[in-house]
Amino acid sequence: MQCIARALRLRRACLRVRAEDGFTIFELLVAMVIMLIVISSLAAILVSASRTEVDTNNRFQAQEQARTGLTFLTRELHCASAVTDTSGSALTAGTAYSAITLTLPATCSTSGGVALYVTWCTAASTLTTGDFALYRVTSASAPPTCSSSGKVKWTDYLQPSTLGPPAASQPFCLPSTGVACSGVLKPPTSLPMLHIIMPVNLKGPTATTDSYKVVTDVALRNGARS
Repeated sequence: MQCIARALRLRRACLRVRAEDGFTIFELLVAMVIMLIVISSLAAILVSASRTEVDTNNRFQAQEQARTGLTFLTRELHCASAVTDTSGSALTAGTAYSAITLTLPATCSTSGGVALYVTWCTAASTLTTGDFALYRVTSASAPPTCSSSGKVKWTDYLQPSTLGPPAASQPFCLPSTGVACSGVLKPPTSLPMLHIIMPVNLKGPTATTDSYKVVTDVALRNGARS
Protein backbone atom coordinates (compact mmCIF):
# COMPACT_ATOMS: atom_id res chain seq x y z
CA MET A 1 0.00 0.00 0.00
CA GLN A 2 2.81 2.42 0.84
CA CYS A 3 4.35 1.79 -2.56
CA ILE A 4 1.05 2.57 -4.25
CA ALA A 5 0.61 5.80 -2.26
CA ARG A 6 4.18 6.86 -3.02
CA ALA A 7 3.62 6.19 -6.73
CA LEU A 8 0.45 8.26 -6.66
CA ARG A 9 2.27 11.19 -5.01
CA LEU A 10 5.05 11.02 -7.59
CA ARG A 11 2.51 10.98 -10.39
CA ARG A 12 0.71 14.04 -8.97
CA ALA A 13 4.06 15.88 -8.65
CA CYS A 14 4.92 15.08 -12.27
CA LEU A 15 1.52 16.36 -13.39
CA ARG A 16 2.03 19.63 -11.49
CA VAL A 17 5.48 20.09 -13.06
CA ARG A 18 4.09 19.46 -16.53
CA ALA A 19 1.30 22.01 -15.83
CA GLU A 20 3.95 24.71 -15.15
CA ASP A 21 5.68 24.53 -18.51
CA GLY A 22 5.48 28.45 -18.96
CA PHE A 23 5.42 30.37 -22.27
CA THR A 24 6.95 29.28 -25.51
CA ILE A 25 9.40 31.52 -27.40
CA PHE A 26 6.72 32.25 -30.01
CA GLU A 27 4.26 33.37 -27.34
CA LEU A 28 6.91 35.67 -25.80
CA LEU A 29 7.66 37.21 -29.21
CA VAL A 30 3.96 37.86 -29.87
CA ALA A 31 3.57 39.51 -26.45
CA MET A 32 6.65 41.69 -27.03
CA VAL A 33 5.38 42.82 -30.44
CA ILE A 34 2.00 43.79 -28.95
CA MET A 35 3.68 45.72 -26.12
CA LEU A 36 5.94 47.51 -28.64
CA ILE A 37 2.92 48.61 -30.71
CA VAL A 38 1.10 49.91 -27.62
CA ILE A 39 4.16 51.79 -26.31
CA SER A 40 4.87 53.31 -29.76
CA SER A 41 1.28 54.54 -30.02
CA LEU A 42 1.43 56.12 -26.56
CA ALA A 43 4.78 57.75 -27.33
CA ALA A 44 3.41 59.24 -30.57
CA ILE A 45 0.42 60.67 -28.70
CA LEU A 46 2.65 62.19 -26.02
CA VAL A 47 5.00 63.76 -28.60
CA SER A 48 2.07 65.21 -30.54
CA ALA A 49 0.51 66.63 -27.36
CA SER A 50 3.83 68.16 -26.33
CA ARG A 51 4.30 69.83 -29.73
CA THR A 52 0.73 71.16 -29.66
CA GLU A 53 1.29 72.63 -26.21
CA VAL A 54 4.52 74.35 -27.29
CA ASP A 55 2.88 75.74 -30.45
CA THR A 56 -0.14 77.02 -28.51
CA ASN A 57 2.07 78.65 -25.91
CA ASN A 58 4.21 80.35 -28.58
CA ARG A 59 1.15 81.64 -30.44
CA PHE A 60 -0.35 82.97 -27.21
CA GLN A 61 2.89 84.79 -26.37
CA ALA A 62 3.05 86.35 -29.86
CA GLN A 63 -0.56 87.49 -29.63
CA GLU A 64 -0.07 88.84 -26.12
CA GLN A 65 3.02 90.69 -27.30
CA ALA A 66 0.98 92.34 -30.06
CA ARG A 67 -1.78 93.34 -27.64
CA THR A 68 0.77 94.76 -25.18
CA GLY A 69 2.44 96.85 -27.87
CA LEU A 70 -0.91 98.12 -29.12
CA THR A 71 -1.99 99.06 -25.58
CA PHE A 72 1.16 101.13 -25.06
CA LEU A 73 0.79 102.77 -28.49
CA THR A 74 -2.86 103.61 -27.75
CA ARG A 75 -1.90 105.31 -24.50
CA GLU A 76 0.62 107.50 -26.32
CA LEU A 77 -1.80 108.31 -29.14
CA HIS A 78 -4.36 109.52 -26.61
CA CYS A 79 -1.78 111.82 -25.02
CA ALA A 80 -0.01 113.07 -28.17
CA SER A 81 -0.44 116.70 -29.12
CA ALA A 82 0.23 115.86 -32.78
CA VAL A 83 0.44 112.75 -34.98
CA THR A 84 2.33 113.14 -38.27
CA ASP A 85 4.56 111.23 -40.63
CA THR A 86 8.28 111.15 -39.86
CA SER A 87 8.88 114.35 -41.86
CA GLY A 88 6.41 116.25 -39.70
CA SER A 89 3.75 116.48 -42.40
CA ALA A 90 0.09 115.77 -41.68
CA LEU A 91 -1.18 112.30 -42.43
CA THR A 92 -3.16 111.93 -45.66
CA ALA A 93 -6.58 110.33 -45.27
CA GLY A 94 -6.77 106.80 -46.62
CA THR A 95 -3.01 106.42 -47.02
CA ALA A 96 -1.24 103.52 -45.28
CA TYR A 97 1.95 104.36 -43.39
CA SER A 98 4.79 102.23 -42.12
CA ALA A 99 5.77 104.88 -39.57
CA ILE A 100 4.09 107.67 -37.62
CA THR A 101 5.59 110.26 -35.28
CA LEU A 102 3.88 111.36 -32.08
CA THR A 103 4.66 114.62 -30.31
CA LEU A 104 4.37 113.92 -26.60
CA PRO A 105 4.17 116.73 -24.03
CA ALA A 106 6.22 116.42 -20.87
CA THR A 107 2.99 115.70 -18.98
CA CYS A 108 2.48 112.35 -20.71
CA SER A 109 3.06 109.40 -18.43
CA THR A 110 5.31 107.66 -20.96
CA SER A 111 7.53 110.66 -21.78
CA GLY A 112 9.55 110.58 -18.58
CA GLY A 113 8.79 114.20 -17.71
CA VAL A 114 10.28 115.70 -20.91
CA ALA A 115 8.79 116.59 -24.27
CA LEU A 116 9.52 113.82 -26.76
CA TYR A 117 9.16 112.88 -30.38
CA VAL A 118 8.16 109.20 -30.53
CA THR A 119 8.15 107.27 -33.79
CA TRP A 120 6.32 103.96 -34.08
CA CYS A 121 7.37 102.07 -37.20
CA THR A 122 7.65 98.67 -38.84
CA ALA A 123 10.90 97.20 -40.09
CA ALA A 124 12.20 93.77 -41.11
CA SER A 125 12.06 91.22 -38.33
CA THR A 126 15.30 89.89 -36.92
CA LEU A 127 13.65 86.53 -36.12
CA THR A 128 11.92 85.42 -39.34
CA THR A 129 12.99 86.43 -42.84
CA GLY A 130 10.12 88.18 -44.60
CA ASP A 131 8.24 89.09 -41.43
CA PHE A 132 8.01 92.54 -39.89
CA ALA A 133 8.29 93.87 -36.35
CA LEU A 134 6.87 96.96 -34.67
CA TYR A 135 9.46 99.31 -33.13
CA ARG A 136 9.38 102.44 -30.96
CA VAL A 137 12.16 105.02 -31.09
CA THR A 138 12.34 108.36 -29.27
CA SER A 139 14.19 111.66 -29.55
CA ALA A 140 14.04 114.92 -27.61
CA SER A 141 15.43 117.05 -30.45
CA ALA A 142 13.84 115.98 -33.75
CA PRO A 143 11.42 113.37 -35.12
CA PRO A 144 13.37 110.09 -35.36
CA THR A 145 13.01 107.55 -38.17
CA CYS A 146 12.98 103.77 -38.08
CA SER A 147 16.66 103.76 -39.04
CA SER A 148 17.56 105.85 -35.97
CA SER A 149 19.52 104.15 -33.22
CA GLY A 150 17.96 103.11 -29.95
CA LYS A 151 14.71 101.71 -31.27
CA VAL A 152 12.95 99.10 -29.13
CA LYS A 153 10.99 96.17 -30.54
CA TRP A 154 7.45 95.78 -29.21
CA THR A 155 5.78 93.29 -31.53
CA ASP A 156 7.16 90.61 -33.84
CA TYR A 157 5.88 88.03 -36.36
CA LEU A 158 3.87 90.59 -38.36
CA GLN A 159 2.92 89.18 -41.77
CA PRO A 160 3.48 91.31 -44.88
CA SER A 161 0.19 89.95 -46.19
CA THR A 162 -2.88 91.43 -47.80
CA LEU A 163 -4.93 90.92 -44.64
CA GLY A 164 -5.30 94.69 -44.56
CA PRO A 165 -5.03 96.99 -46.23
CA PRO A 166 -2.91 98.24 -44.69
CA ALA A 167 -0.57 95.25 -44.52
CA ALA A 168 1.73 94.55 -41.59
CA SER A 169 4.46 96.59 -43.23
CA GLN A 170 2.06 99.57 -43.24
CA PRO A 171 -0.22 99.18 -40.21
CA PHE A 172 -1.27 102.83 -39.77
CA CYS A 173 -4.03 104.59 -41.67
CA LEU A 174 -6.08 107.74 -41.03
CA PRO A 175 -9.68 107.45 -42.28
CA SER A 176 -11.89 110.44 -42.97
CA THR A 177 -15.64 110.75 -43.35
CA GLY A 178 -15.25 110.15 -47.08
CA VAL A 179 -12.06 108.09 -47.41
CA ALA A 180 -12.00 104.67 -45.73
CA CYS A 181 -9.20 102.57 -44.26
CA SER A 182 -9.97 98.83 -44.59
CA GLY A 183 -13.63 99.75 -44.98
CA VAL A 184 -13.63 101.96 -41.86
CA LEU A 185 -14.83 105.57 -42.10
CA LYS A 186 -14.52 108.25 -39.46
CA PRO A 187 -17.94 109.07 -37.96
CA PRO A 188 -19.14 112.61 -38.73
CA THR A 189 -18.41 115.32 -36.14
CA SER A 190 -16.04 113.00 -34.25
CA LEU A 191 -12.40 113.29 -33.31
CA PRO A 192 -9.86 112.13 -35.88
CA MET A 193 -8.86 108.52 -35.38
CA LEU A 194 -6.06 106.21 -36.43
CA HIS A 195 -6.94 102.78 -37.82
CA ILE A 196 -4.34 100.15 -36.89
CA ILE A 197 -4.19 96.55 -38.10
CA MET A 198 -1.45 94.04 -37.27
CA PRO A 199 -1.69 90.44 -38.59
CA VAL A 200 0.41 88.14 -36.39
CA ASN A 201 1.51 84.66 -37.46
CA LEU A 202 4.31 82.50 -36.05
CA LYS A 203 4.42 80.32 -39.16
CA GLY A 204 6.11 82.88 -41.37
CA PRO A 205 5.25 85.43 -44.03
CA THR A 206 3.58 83.03 -46.46
CA ALA A 207 1.42 81.12 -43.95
CA THR A 208 -2.30 81.05 -44.67
CA THR A 209 -3.47 79.52 -41.38
CA ASP A 210 -3.26 80.44 -37.69
CA SER A 211 -3.20 84.18 -38.37
CA TYR A 212 -4.29 86.50 -35.58
CA LYS A 213 -5.27 90.08 -36.40
CA VAL A 214 -4.97 92.86 -33.84
CA VAL A 215 -7.23 95.65 -35.10
CA THR A 216 -8.29 98.86 -33.40
CA ASP A 217 -9.38 102.46 -34.02
CA VAL A 218 -7.74 104.98 -31.69
CA ALA A 219 -9.25 108.43 -31.21
CA LEU A 220 -6.72 111.26 -31.34
CA ARG A 221 -8.00 113.19 -28.32
CA ASN A 222 -6.00 116.33 -29.04
CA GLY A 223 -7.36 116.62 -32.58
CA ALA A 224 -10.21 118.83 -33.76
CA ARG A 225 -13.68 117.43 -34.36
CA SER A 226 -14.88 117.56 -37.93
